Amino acid sequence: MLRKLFVGGNVALVLWFAVALYQDYQREWKRYPAAYNRLQAQEAPAPKARQTIRNRPLEIKQLMLAEFHRVDRCITCHQGMDSLTTPSLANAFQEQPFKAHPNPLQHPFETFGCTVCHGGQGLATTVKTAHGEIPHWEEPLLRGPLIQASCGKCHAQVESLKGAGVLAKGRQLFKENGCIGCHQIHGDGGPISVDLAEETAVKPLARIDFSYTGLPKSQRTLAHWIKLHLTKSPAELVPGDPKGEFGDPIAPSGMPAFNFSEEEATALTTFVLSLADKDIPQRYRVPAPQPAAPRFASSIEHGKYVFQKYGCIGCHGKDGAQGRSNFNAQGGFIPTLGKTVGTYSRDELRRKIREGVPVVARENPNGPPPPLYMPIWKDKIKGQELEALLDYLMSIAQKTEEWTF
Repeated sequence: MLRKLFVGGNVALVLWFAVALYQDYQREWKRYPAAYNRLQAQEAPAPKARQTIRNRPLEIKQLMLAEFHRVDRCITCHQGMDSLTTPSLANAFQEQPFKAHPNPLQHPFETFGCTVCHGGQGLATTVKTAHGEIPHWEEPLLRGPLIQASCGKCHAQVESLKGAGVLAKGRQLFKENGCIGCHQIHGDGGPISVDLAEETAVKPLARIDFSYTGLPKSQRTLAHWIKLHLTKSPAELVPGDPKGEFGDPIAPSGMPAFNFSEEEATALTTFVLSLADKDIPQRYRVPAPQPAAPRFASSIEHGKYVFQKYGCIGCHGKDGAQGRSNFNAQGGFIPTLGKTVGTYSRDELRRKIREGVPVVARENPNGPPPPLYMPIWKDKIKGQELEALLDYLMSIAQKTEEWTF
């Protein structure tokens, strides 16, 4: 009996070893350099060269990027990219994974590797894991225009940067819609919501509740999470606990439903993703030139610029004409500025801006505090900017009586 067990165990061990060898021989990554060798052999001019290429061993290629604390094996499959692999075939193949990189000289692989710009998992050797499209990996491959988010890691000025048009548009939309009035970027901006650079752009997926998004598990990424806030009502994605069923009542997200188009939402998502600081060495960063100081035809024009600069439009709307929805606030909306400003004197309005309105009257006293409120601006808007802002606000006010300034 023992002899039979011994023989059977050895046979099973040999079979297991054979299966292991077969699986190792059939590893997914090997099919790509093998296919590339065949294609390259077809391009070779001499029979001897073709045979040499066909007999070339299949091996993992990798880049050791000490400055970026990365090891990238992407060129194991993505061959034919630049001089590091096969300079003679840099433009021979137009389809992935052998397509040439569009900017090999500006971003040489030997220096930057792949994942620092493209995302994904550099050490992986299967397609899904290398692209980072698996559970528990925080940096999946950036596809389409989202790749432009990586431009912002090094380039502080992207408006004239070739190939960064989507990122530039996202930055412009961010300014035009007054997002800085509620959000901060590295501490600069309004205190109502999270810091986009230090919170949103680097938010771990484990801290995101996808329950109300309707996204399948394969699409539960940070990029999709951000984009949904721009195309849907954020209050539906983050409904809070307005009835206080699990403790003190919490209002839904106060972010307005901007309902951006698909193109605009993609641009803004690209911009937010670009804010993530990925420890790029300082010597690779390209600072923006110092902008020229703006000039204004009048103090009112200057004040309108201040209104835009500090993101007042985000809550008060363009020209202060329509306040945003504010859950459980009296009236349900932030008051229209033209009507509200008309009830204050200049000194009263100055004090209101400086001291803010941290407590907003509730429609339902037992409900949650309204999520939007007037921040304290005395440390940010002051001096000539404050006076110009007052001039602008007074110019749009619907006056109810004669004032003395």
